[in-house]
Amino acid sequence: MKSVKLLSVLTLAILVGCGEEVNELSQKKETLKELKQQMGDLKSQISSLEKEIALSDTLVQGGVVVHTQVVEGTNFTHYISQPGIVSSKENILVSVEMGGMVVNRLVEEGRWVNKGDAIIQLDASILSNQVEDLRQSTELAKTTYERQDNLWKQGIGSEMQYLQAKNQYVSLQKKLAAMEAQLDKLELVAPISGRLDEIYINVGEFAAPAMPAFRIVNSKKLQVEVDVAERYSAIIKKGDLVNLSFNALGINRQEKVSFVGQIINPQNRTFKVKINLNNSSGDIKPNAVASVKLQDFSQERAMVLPSACIKKDMRGSFVFVADNSKAIKKYVETGLSQDDMTHIISGLSLGQEVIVIGYDGVANGSKIEIK
Repeated sequence: MKSVKLLSVLTLAILVGCGEEVNELSQKKETLKELKQQMGDLKSQISSLEKEIALSDTLVQGGVVVHTQVVEGTNFTHYISQPGIVSSKENILVSVEMGGMVVNRLVEEGRWVNKGDAIIQLDASILSNQVEDLRQSTELAKTTYERQDNLWKQGIGSEMQYLQAKNQYVSLQKKLAAMEAQLDKLELVAPISGRLDEIYINVGEFAAPAMPAFRIVNSKKLQVEVDVAERYSAIIKKGDLVNLSFNALGINRQEKVSFVGQIINPQNRTFKVKINLNNSSGDIKPNAVASVKLQDFSQERAMVLPSACIKKDMRGSFVFVADNSKAIKKYVETGLSQDDMTHIISGLSLGQEVIVIGYDGVANGSKIEIK
């Protein structure tokens, strides 16, 4: 019984000791957290004081050294940047019209062909014989008709004989023309001038009607298609200048908008813009990606400043202007930005000097030294 009591006392003592250690560890963690917070606050105060002391030392020595830029009127243009996809204006898939066995491929893939050049020949032996027989029959009918016509003009023979001969000749002419048209369809020709991009049927295969035969692409006449956000629909016009960049090819071009769509796509709220592209060198391929810059704003004699020198506070955007060796804070109304330059709408006048280097080291009224 005594041993049981002793064991209970020892267990209780151990638990109490563990509890005290846990409490002590928690207190240490809390103390460490508070010290780290104090250290962060102190570092912030030290940094702030160092900047103030450095600024005071500079002021005592004669002013903050700054560089300025005179506000002048210059041309400012803003662009909308969008990706565009190159497509061919002449990209035609030619299909078989009359079925037949492929007997010859007259041009190899990749070759340039002219409109009307024969590309694939289908078996025309049977139809050719039929056409030849019909041609002979037509010649005979023609001779018969001409003789009946002469006799009729001389008052010889009946009108029925004349009309039958004429009808026979005209009917055979129509049949011959139709059969010759069918014969022509057994020779597949290029509908446009372009490059023979791909042939889908081989010699010995049977080409059924409507089967794809070959594709011709005129890569010299391309266009870039761009989907532009709806909010620019009243800004982008046909004839606007466009900058095109093909980064993968190292090609930069300036073209004009050739087409502006009149319908907004309800799915993505965009409208279509197309730019014609002369590609006589053939370097640009269909489906290539282009970086497209569409001009949406332009102004002559605009006030433009480096974007970095424009700061903001609770009141708005401001810059520092050099005035009698002092930095004067001027609030400005800013417009669009392009290539790290910002259009200043109001708040400044032409001829004023704006601090563009050293603006972080000055405050309103600071003494400055212009370099």
